[in-house]
Amino acid sequence: YFKAFTKQFTTGENYQAGADRELQTLRQMMIDFLQNHSQEVRPPACPPLEPVWSSDISSLFDKNSHHYTAIVFESNSSYVGREVILDLIQYENILVRRALNSDKAFLEKLGVSSVPSCYLVQPNGSHGLINNLKPLRSFFSSYLKSLPGVRKKLLLPLQLPAPESKEESPETKVWKEFDKSRLYMADLESGLHFLLRVELATHKTLEGAELKTFKDFVTISAKV
Repeated sequence: YFKAFTKQFTTGENYQAGADRELQTLRQMMIDFLQNHSQEVRPPACPPLEPVWSSDISSLFDKNSHHYTAIVFESNSSYVGREVILDLIQYENILVRRALNSDKAFLEKLGVSSVPSCYLVQPNGSHGLINNLKPLRSFFSSYLKSLPGVRKKLLLPLQLPAPESKEESPETKVWKEFDKSRLYMADLESGLHFLLRVELATHKTLEGAELKTFKDFVTISAKV
């Protein structure tokens, strides 16, 4: 695991996924890593994964907004809310938060009888529990992605820093025509690198005719 904004060189931190080696176990470990980043070095693209309080949720009601807000109510040990938050991170016009089922009176007031449940606040301020949904991450995420106006964010092109302005007007760089009759060192190095690091690595061992062929190749390469 590579932590965000690591100052010193690192080869990452190794973790064991547990004896069961299940995909879900690994996914939950990764979520824990993200959530345990301190606030100072939290990756900017990572949404807040901490639960919100009932007072925060109440402030969303009867307030017009330009986006939907979904709250996943769940138990403290559940990962469904955080999984749905991360599922919807690439979508716009929707904000997903999670809340714990510790405030029983508040849940009862909202009509949340079981967890995990998904509660939706619409842009016009109306709100209510999403009924007839199985309490699973896939059902919550699919439903929220299908809401009107919710769509995947467009990836903006990388903004490079503007070049420093010079007094003289920069000359237009003319592209050279590619000469197919010539052989370029970069292509030779790239091909040799691929052969030795990728293609050769597909063989666990070389013996007999294969080994002799490889030795001959290395000899010729060294000569030329």
